[in-house]
Amino acid sequence: MKKLFLFLLIAIHLDNYSQTTLVSPGSLWKYLDNGTNQGTAWVNSNFNDSSWAQGNAELGYGDGDEATVVSYGSSTTNRHITTYFRKTFSITNASSYLSYTLKVKRDDGVAVYVNGNEVYRNNLPNGAFYNTLASSTASDDGGTFQTTNLPANTFITGNNTIAVEIHQSAANSSDISFDLILEGNTTSGPITQKHIRWGTTKNSLEGLTISWTNSASATTDKIKWGYTTSYEQGESNVNSRNGYSATTNKFFSFLFPGILNPNSTIYYSLYDSISGTWGDQKTYITSPPINTTNFKFAVLGDSRNNVGVWNNISNLTKGKNPAFTLFNGDIIDVANSNSEWNDWFDMGKNFLESNLVYHAQGNHDEETSGSYYTNIFDLPKNNPANTELYYSVDYGEAIFICLNSEDAGSNAQLTWLQNTLAANSNKKWKIISFHRPFYTVGTHAGEMDPYWNTWYKAFDDYGVDLVLNGHDHHYSRFKPMNRNVSTTQPVSSYGSEANQGRCNIVCGGAGAPLYTPGASSLLQSYKESYHYLIFDVTSSSLCGTTYDGTNTIIDNFCINKTQLSTNQNSPQIFYPIKVYPNPAKDFIKVEYTSPNTGKVTINIYDINGKLIASEESTKEIENFKHQFNISNLSKGIFVFEIQMQNQKDSSIFIRE
Repeated sequence: MKKLFLFLLIAIHLDNYSQTTLVSPGSLWKYLDNGTNQGTAWVNSNFNDSSWAQGNAELGYGDGDEATVVSYGSSTTNRHITTYFRKTFSITNASSYLSYTLKVKRDDGVAVYVNGNEVYRNNLPNGAFYNTLASSTASDDGGTFQTTNLPANTFITGNNTIAVEIHQSAANSSDISFDLILEGNTTSGPITQKHIRWGTTKNSLEGLTISWTNSASATTDKIKWGYTTSYEQGESNVNSRNGYSATTNKFFSFLFPGILNPNSTIYYSLYDSISGTWGDQKTYITSPPINTTNFKFAVLGDSRNNVGVWNNISNLTKGKNPAFTLFNGDIIDVANSNSEWNDWFDMGKNFLESNLVYHAQGNHDEETSGSYYTNIFDLPKNNPANTELYYSVDYGEAIFICLNSEDAGSNAQLTWLQNTLAANSNKKWKIISFHRPFYTVGTHAGEMDPYWNTWYKAFDDYGVDLVLNGHDHHYSRFKPMNRNVSTTQPVSSYGSEANQGRCNIVCGGAGAPLYTPGASSLLQSYKESYHYLIFDVTSSSLCGTTYDGTNTIIDNFCINKTQLSTNQNSPQIFYPIKVYPNPAKDFIKVEYTSPNTGKVTINIYDINGKLIASEESTKEIENFKHQFNISNLSKGIFVFEIQMQNQKDSSIFIRE
């Protein structure tokens, strides 16, 4: 009886753990995949792994879901038995953790070491050498995390090294898999609330909402908040509604009153009606003022079922501190799967708790039963149908329009789109987000063809600048397209004037399985990798930068409206400027082809439109070539402009 009581006491105590993620799924690891015998020294903290390759988990080969593909050698019948992985990370205060939870994906056998000491072994014999086969094929094929608890003295304050060896069960095995999560366990209280997310009924400062999930037995959760740690705005009751189902959980939401202070920290705490306690103090940074001309927003799409990649991409996006994020649909794989929603929220926790997200419904978000998507998120309903499946947000000099491409044939939605664009025709920036793309080199090409003369005609007629989509799992940007000018050929530049074209972007790389592309002469930039976009908006430019899962820039461009004519009857002709190398460190070379000859003024502007450098030259023939010294510029994105009398053309480059 005493043992049973002690077991129950420990179980209750463990249930009350609060966990801090110390190593996230999808993290960056060093690895060695050349089949050599590393002996035993490789597990130690002081081992020199500087020559090892590195990449984000999931690492492996053969399954198609890897973020990093490792090598198995040159023979499919005699593959490397063992692949090695190492990661060094820091713990600020190890004494604050009572224990640790280790979760590891392995296919087939695994041994894990911390600071030189073995802490976990699964499906691998004791005393295994580099050529020892795993005990058997992994029953889950490496698809799930194996979990174990580690004692408090496993890690130290400061740097710690985790070393992992993955063993094949046979020399001709077709795949291996590896990923790892480490969580530190503390006892901050049995708070049952989770899945905090931000929404709005209007814009980022007016109508802002915070929502969270609690147990179905929760009754009267509350919030206290303010712009100081004293929560001077007071304590408030909140609204509740059924969660995934009436018996599963419950959603709570709070609508912040009035217009919030811009660029301010909101301090808040949530009252958990299950435990009867207030949670830890949390913070949220509000956006710049609604009338701002300078702001930053992010674009994501298609996270679906690879939550490790979603964790990595969402954390990288959070690090850029956007004012808000546009999500182009396909959040999870199965729209009414409670477990998939739980995983998506859990793995995106850091990002979702600090970012306002405007969602566009994808085909995987459209439920066959129930209303998970529309029930989970708070989004504007500023249309006659009173639905959050399509809506607009007015911010700065931009209008953001979210459409529902799962109902693209709706006459009501088309009429609303046309009326919204007409009412905002004077906006400098017109940005559209929806799931299914018109222009794509992916497998879903052609799905939006029936709506060229409805939706896309409206985009062309009203000079939409950006069309942002998901659905195909890659990154692609297309040349400027204006079907009022030509349905088969691009125009010379992006922009909103009568002779300029739409910038169509497919951003479907937040976790869904990557797609191999087709071909198109209209394609400007392409990358088959996980990614996210950051747009920097000023009074004169809208510049997009695309980052992959290692935070490496894979594309960048600008739409510059400083010098654009406002006379729609006499549109300006634009000529392309080629800048290379791009990015560059010391010099850039420029090729510019136009019929004009004579004096050339070259200007370089920073991303805020400030003139940084200027020089003059002479253009004697149609093809002008020039070299420009940029070694004195700071790192960043710049606009390169060529002016010849009344003709002005521009391009962008990156100083690295």
